[in-house]
Amino acid sequence: MTEENSLLVQEYAKNPIQNFPLEKYTVKQHEGNFICGDDITVYLVIEKNKIKEYSFDGSCSTITTAAASFLAEFIKGADIQDVLTRTHKTMQEKGFEVSAKRKRAAVIAIMAARNAIHEYLKDGQKDVFDDLLDD
Repeated sequence: MTEENSLLVQEYAKNPIQNFPLEKYTVKQHEGNFICGDDITVYLVIEKNKIKEYSFDGSCSTITTAAASFLAEFIKGADIQDVLTRTHKTMQEKGFEVSAKRKRAAVIAIMAARNAIHEYLKDGQKDVFDDLLDD
């Protein structure tokens, strides 16, 4: 991880965006990472198949808090079908990079959002970390 990426992670972890439970939401999803002990819940408001609101809370590591906060910058307004294609590579392309050991922490919020959308769609699907760790 470069010094610039390290500073980005530190800033988002220190000053998280949307780090609170929404009181009114369309769907929420809890995910955990037994390897590092992360515990996150993502809340989504979905209208006309677009993400209108997003927030998260839980007991998260610094990387998970930063990644979930970073996700807040580009998930609002997104089409739910687009969110279902987002992966670790998406985070990298948008400028959020972490070491290989921390990739799960970088994608757990996306996985929670994707699984919340699956629940909303009632499509019977459930994403796991391997679905998002494409590199």
